[in-house]
Amino acid sequence: MASTTEAKTIWPPGEAFYIHSMLFNTRSAIASIERVSSIFDAISMGKTGQKGGEKEMDEILNNLQNIVVNGAALSRFLWPSRKENEWRGAQLRHALSIDDTSALRSRDLRNDIEHIDERLDEYLENGLVGYVHPQFVGRSQKSEVPTHFFRAYFVDTGHFRLLGNEYEIPPLADAILKLHEKLLKCDQNGGRLKLTT
Repeated sequence: MASTTEAKTIWPPGEAFYIHSMLFNTRSAIASIERVSSIFDAISMGKTGQKGGEKEMDEILNNLQNIVVNGAALSRFLWPSRKENEWRGAQLRHALSIDDTSALRSRDLRNDIEHIDERLDEYLENGLVGYVHPQFVGRSQKSEVPTHFFRAYFVDTGHFRLLGNEYEIPPLADAILKLHEKLLKCDQNGGRLKLTT
């Protein structure tokens, strides 16, 4: 959706499509942020037992993974992997006042999510020795025996672990929330990629 001019830009009427595409991801991530928060609130108030049950653990991890997946999708809009699309990422970042310090920029996050099938192959290739936890939610643990987590969330550090790789959820969630507010302003501004004060 670029113009035919020498310097590529997003076709102005098409800006709304980028805004709405990214809003899909931010809304999905925010729904998960709110769901995880409500589950932890219920656990702290004793409504699901002291640590929560298997159902709560599964729901927490599913929602955290959804935040990471949508964060990776947003990253692809803002920092395209193909060189020929870098102009689009630069224009979106400029219009939305996002710089390279954003938690959304993580190339590891993008690669791990985009290639999760390959990461799973590699993770299981040499076999797992020690303790294996398909799912875990709780405080980080230290053990002399190797411990493997397929999916885990460590409540004391705010890290979500997937196949041995960790993602810091609070800064990622904060970046998504901020981007969502900017996208809403653009949407209310006639679907244009221009932030109004």
